[in-house]
Amino acid sequence: MGCCINTPYVYPDGGVYDGELKNGLPHGKGKIQWKNGDYFEGVFECGKKNGRGIFKWSDSSYYDGEFKNENFHGQGEYQWYGGRLYKGQWVEGKMEGQSVLIDDGKHYQGQFKNDKKEGIGEMKWSNGQQYIGEWKNGKQDGKGKLIDANGHLTEGLWIKGKKQ
Repeated sequence: MGCCINTPYVYPDGGVYDGELKNGLPHGKGKIQWKNGDYFEGVFECGKKNGRGIFKWSDSSYYDGEFKNENFHGQGEYQWYGGRLYKGQWVEGKMEGQSVLIDDGKHYQGQFKNDKKEGIGEMKWSNGQQYIGEWKNGKQDGKGKLIDANGHLTEGLWIKGKKQ
């Protein structure tokens, strides 16, 4: 009664789980495989992804990190199809806290809130330009320093991504 056993379990979305079960639900280590090639392998609790795991999609995107109640939650790395990469904290499925985002030749290291750059951060572009300062709602907003590709420094106030 309630002890862990290994047997297949089918989710309503067609995902087939193979791993440990407790009281008829995925619990412990296991893997869900979908017909399109997507899969999740990791730790489950009462039928939900909880703990460390890796989710790989058929388009080569992946998330490798911690889960809580089915959401990315805790430390994790997400790489989108096309190469965009986020490494850092997640809270209930959203980018949050001190993290790194690399996307299309840009490298941002700093704070996130609710999936957007928010707080103090530094953006470096592939041409050598960089901005160090405050961010709000994903844009430069507040006090900051812009260093252009030639090393010229501009300090001042930005509002919604524009120098004032």
